[in-house]
Amino acid sequence: MVVGGGSAADDAVGRLLRAGSRVLVVAPGLTAGLAGLAATGAISVRTRRYQPADLDGAWLVLTCGPDDVNARVAADADERQAWSATWPAGPGEAAAVSAHLLDPAESRAANGRRVLVLGGARSGKSAAAESMLAREMAVDYVATGQLAGAGDPEWDRRVRDHQARRAPGWRTIESCAVAEVLTDPDASAPVLVDCLATWLAQVMDECGLWTAAPDADARLSQRTDELVAAWQQTTRRVVAVSNEVGCGVVPASPSGRRFRDELGWLNSRIAGKSEEVWLCTAGIPRRLR
Repeated sequence: MVVGGGSAADDAVGRLLRAGSRVLVVAPGLTAGLAGLAATGAISVRTRRYQPADLDGAWLVLTCGPDDVNARVAADADERQAWSATWPAGPGEAAAVSAHLLDPAESRAANGRRVLVLGGARSGKSAAAESMLAREMAVDYVATGQLAGAGDPEWDRRVRDHQARRAPGWRTIESCAVAEVLTDPDASAPVLVDCLATWLAQVMDECGLWTAAPDADARLSQRTDELVAAWQQTTRRVVAVSNEVGCGVVPASPSGRRFRDELGWLNSRIAGKSEEVWLCTAGIPRRLR
């Protein structure tokens, strides 16, 4: 989404279109170039002032207007975990935006068949992973987190925000059966798994780690081995999101340390079987492999 209809917006839209993006422009007025693109259907436009609801479904927002409007849009985008930047930007930010979002030669579209995207909390990892499959009309989006409606309004809002970003043709699968999805012989659409951390948390619970079940360790090892094998063997294009746990403090509880260790090992195994590995920091993705 581009907020603004002047010459800066004209430049941003041109770059986005060359990168193969679907573009929405929100502005009271448009340059002749933008109006021409709208007339041919190359872009969508809303010829009015920006409203927070305009962010629904956006994974990248470029603000090209007055400072007060840009600041308001950026705050709204951050609340919805969408990547945002002012355009034209300062030298450092402009380089990051161009290299990872606007330059078709350096597009973030995933080229590898198996891609792992790591990052801490609120790092932009989910938005980055979604952007890698943004050109796909059909995607199986495997959501491994707790289902909405369990009595936690804040979590329900997070789930709704994630759902609103997904393209209309994407199919949501709310399940921890990731290995089964990856090895489904009757499916060929790309897969996005969000995320391995919530998958592991639920699997550890199902295996009886926290109730000291006698076979808990063996069951957990089997489940993780099955996931890694499915990741290695799948013929589908797949992007997975996971939390990077190697940079935080040592958890205070034994259960926290066990979860951190298990997730670190799982991330390493998945990364070792991936063609691409990315790390997101402060909304900026960097390719590690």
